[in-house]
Amino acid sequence: HGGAVQPLPVMAAATALWSDETHVAENRALYRAKNDDAAHIFGNRFGFYRPAGGFFLWLDVKDGEAAAKALWQRGGLKVLPGAYLSRAQNGQNPGHAYIRVALVHDRAKVADALSRMIPILETL
Repeated sequence: HGGAVQPLPVMAAATALWSDETHVAENRALYRAKNDDAAHIFGNRFGFYRPAGGFFLWLDVKDGEAAAKALWQRGGLKVLPGAYLSRAQNGQNPGHAYIRVALVHDRAKVADALSRMIPILETL
């Protein structure tokens, strides 16, 4: 048995919802704008590059765990050390030097957070 049969009204509602792409276009435009802001704020610092898609930035801060700790302690900013998302090979973790920054809040909050990161990261 592959699954329960859906009532026709539920299938019709689901079809209408899954067919709506307006929110997808709006979300893409919002993340494009956040990436525009990040490019303006970071320039070429910390190995910044504009990703082809997605909502994460990967910044080269030399020691992701130390940077994440400093950003939290001094700026109240949460990021994830890259080493927490990769696996060591031959005693080296390829994510060690990076932090992952999620661009998930509203545009103004993201821009503010990215701007506040710079003076903290520059001291490391």
